Amino acid sequence: MIKLLTPRPALMVESGERVMLAADLHLGLEYELAKQGINIPYQWNRILDELMFLLEEYRPDRLILLGDVKHGVPSTSFQEKREIPLFFETLLEAVDNIDVTRGNHDANIQKYLPEQVTLHTSKGVMFGDEFKVAAMHGHAWPKPEIMTADAVIMAHNHPTVMLSTPIGIRITQPAWIRGTLNPESLARAFLVQDNVKLEPEEEPLNAFYEEYGFEEGTPELIVMPMFNDLLGGLPVNSESPESLLGPLFRGGVVDMDNFDAYLLDGSYLGKVGFLRKRLEGSL
Repeated sequence: MIKLLTPRPALMVESGERVMLAADLHLGLEYELAKQGINIPYQWNRILDELMFLLEEYRPDRLILLGDVKHGVPSTSFQEKREIPLFFETLLEAVDNIDVTRGNHDANIQKYLPEQVTLHTSKGVMFGDEFKVAAMHGHAWPKPEIMTADAVIMAHNHPTVMLSTPIGIRITQPAWIRGTLNPESLARAFLVQDNVKLEPEEEPLNAFYEEYGFEEGTPELIVMPMFNDLLGGLPVNSESPESLLGPLFRGGVVDMDNFDAYLLDGSYLGKVGFLRKRLEGSL
């Protein structure tokens, strides 16, 4: 039901409708770099062309962009104000329904989106019939309803893996990160976040159901690579799990070392913990 659109950093979910997801476009990055004296070519057309190619190739019913559509923060550049409406009007020629979940770079983006585009809060959006998906940027606490999802899809970290070459040079490559969330750890994190006190012998899952009224599942977590490949990334096998961005990581909910890492072309690299040991030279 979930298909990675290799070698592109996008995926497709089929559950009652065909939904394509991409994240971290960071439109306007070149203007921010120009302020620092770094000049790179205009990127809007390149990113738009890549998205249009995917929309025409896979014909989704719906496109969801998981936050950080624009780059400028806290202010929005003149170029972003001018280009964002045109960018989305072009996308709407290829897909009827577009959703945006707000990211930490998306301040005031509601002013520049066409009225046909649906903007969701940073808590994300849930969709799907038999196969339920919770999708969000990942910089803020999601809704407790994600416990009922079959898959949680988020972005924000710009995940990469760091690899050592035979001559000792280290390189980083964008990566997909996939694994299973522990429902008990997730339930406990939500309860702590909402200041719900657990009794000494009380099970977190029982307390979660009493507090929120949701039956828990065991959702898969997918961390999406950045669509804009000019961005820097966090090497998940070099950074400590708690130093990754977002409350689910910093709250210790995600056992990152037991997650799987894939390159954009779909090549399976192994568990993050294995890749960490290889990088450290202990394997």
